[in-house]
Amino acid sequence: VSDAVRLRAMVFPTGKEIIEGNIEDTNTSFLVSLLAGLGYKVTRGKPLADSLAEITGELRLAADNGYGLVITTGGVGAEGKDHVVEAIEQLDPDAATPYIVHYTRGQGRHQKDGVRIAVGTLDWTTYIALPGPHDEVLLAAPVLAQGLRGQWQKNCMAEEIARPLRAKLVH
Repeated sequence: VSDAVRLRAMVFPTGKEIIEGNIEDTNTSFLVSLLAGLGYKVTRGKPLADSLAEITGELRLAADNGYGLVITTGGVGAEGKDHVVEAIEQLDPDAATPYIVHYTRGQGRHQKDGVRIAVGTLDWTTYIALPGPHDEVLLAAPVLAQGLRGQWQKNCMAEEIARPLRAKLVH
């Protein structure tokens, strides 16, 4: 049973921009293709609004419905509307949430001190929160694939995904 659950994946885009059609969601199709190539049976999740309660609820529901892997894109930024990392922390208080860039809280639109990604677990489900920009998902994808094939633990997965993202954002 655990192998069947492990190979079921759901991909959720997040954000008002996606929901309203202001930007095209290129990440979901890309990730669906990547995961299918790794042997996952992948479902496209509905776009999630910038709401901590909605995101947490949908992520929990995905676990309850037997998805072993749930990936989100977007909603990991330093703005007050970004809640995906916090949702994963609610589901897994020990989630790995490394920073990919730091900011000064209160400057510009930064209400948080940086951008983090997240890798957490709940029962048989692994959650992975990636940034929204497609070029950043492309940077994370090879590491994500390697980690999924190797069944890396959450701390290792998060740090290894964060590495190329940090390199891009710091320079």
